[in-house]
Amino acid sequence: MMQLFQRVKDQQSITLTMAWMCIACASLLIAPPSVAQFSDAVSWSDSYTPYIFTLTLLTGSFLIARAVIWLFSYLKTEVCKRKECTSRSLMIRRLDFQEKAVLREFIIQQKNVLALPMRELAVSNLLKSGVLVPAFETQEIKGSGRIIKLSIAVDARELLTYRVLGLPAGKLTEEQANQLKAARPDYARSNYIALRD
Repeated sequence: MMQLFQRVKDQQSITLTMAWMCIACASLLIAPPSVAQFSDAVSWSDSYTPYIFTLTLLTGSFLIARAVIWLFSYLKTEVCKRKECTSRSLMIRRLDFQEKAVLREFIIQQKNVLALPMRELAVSNLLKSGVLVPAFETQEIKGSGRIIKLSIAVDARELLTYRVLGLPAGKLTEEQANQLKAARPDYARSNYIALRD
């Protein structure tokens, strides 16, 4: 991470240097002859004008290229964000029974982070669509299946209402509690948490 910051810092210092060189060269080129006469620069201005002009073109081209790269990077980031947002919203509208059950576990266990198996199709689908995101940089490996700590994406939380997850707004009845218990994924049942007092 520090290497990335250092690279960005180096690029910024190069860009800043190029910008100052471009401004200085352009100022020399567009300066009126009267200013050059006062500064006794008439003798060398004629001989060095082609070099200053070339340097202005090079630094200007560099700055334009940097601006174009930044613009494309910004647009690409925005397009990716919109694509991910669309994919997430579409996924939430089309959640199947197992995917809803996985998301309900966050409410049932009252946790922000759950260790979930990647081999489960519902977990994998939620992760691909951006509804679930890795909670930490580290992963836990347990047995033959990969277990990763996941949390619900911040942008997805406002879309995941009780109604979307198939949860009643009020207090659970005995029948509703039994239905939700039966719907819990197998890997969650081993850590059983009561749904009612």
